[in-house]
Amino acid sequence: MALPPKKKVIPSIPTSSVTLTPTPLVSAPRLVNFYRTLAEVLNVPKGIIRYGGSTSFAPLRTPAIVALIVQAHPGFELTYTQPPPGTKAGSGSGIKMLIDGQLSFSQSSRPVKDEEFDSAKRRNFTLEQKAVAIDGIAFYVHRDLTIPGLTVSQIKDIYTGRITNWSQVGGPAIEITPLSRDPNDGGTPEYFQEKVLKKEAFAPSVKPYAIDTTTTIRKVAETPGGIGYATASEVCNQSLIEPLPIAKEANQGFVSPCIEKLVNKTDFAKDIYPLTRRLFVVIKRDRTLDEQAAVAYVNLLLSDEGQKLVDQAGLVPIRH
Repeated sequence: MALPPKKKVIPSIPTSSVTLTPTPLVSAPRLVNFYRTLAEVLNVPKGIIRYGGSTSFAPLRTPAIVALIVQAHPGFELTYTQPPPGTKAGSGSGIKMLIDGQLSFSQSSRPVKDEEFDSAKRRNFTLEQKAVAIDGIAFYVHRDLTIPGLTVSQIKDIYTGRITNWSQVGGPAIEITPLSRDPNDGGTPEYFQEKVLKKEAFAPSVKPYAIDTTTTIRKVAETPGGIGYATASEVCNQSLIEPLPIAKEANQGFVSPCIEKLVNKTDFAKDIYPLTRRLFVVIKRDRTLDEQAAVAYVNLLLSDEGQKLVDQAGLVPIRH
């Protein structure tokens, strides 16, 4: 008498970082689709969904936005997960946590690196990045500093130590105090070093690095010659600092990242503002509930209603 074939056992944690409610495991959907409303998104799993990564996604992690997602899909419990002690939150640490099986998906303000793709392949799964929003990097100075703006090359010279006084760029005779987070900890400073500094090292005057964006904003607000940068949605609504217009080249006009207290989304979307980038959700293609949860989250944000939430969060919708 022939024995029935053995059932394939699919492991849970640590293969999947989703904490399940009593719901059977199903095959993860492979495709990202466009829906009209949050409620119409299909294949949204139930369970505690751990995610983390880029601080640029903070406007999309507010309790109000998470509540709207949960209202549309009860049981899809999004839980932002901090990195291990001694590690700062950011795109890189989020992707590492995803590869290590600590997250269902991660959020990144920079593209996935080749070495991160390779690290995933060595663990027998692949990573896929899906853009869900457009963002811009905004520079800011002390609100009493009088300067019309800076070119991208002038910003590079400030952060590499070639320009050290505001009088060198049409401002008052005040020493410049440039501030930045550690490029090894966050996607925004990493992107800044690669795209603006052209991979040159930060000047010694930039160190010690600030622990987070809140710290740099407070420091610039207290320092007459201070300058910092962050995702525009974290800058435009601040009253303690002054957003700084920038230009791609010396012969081009300055473009402000903000219009009053709002992000200059029109110029971001049209690529008129010099420093824009895409924000990504990183999916772990491993055929587990992690993949299903990640694809569901992407589909939620890319739905018509989800893109309105992106817009309300101060980011630029990727779909028009």
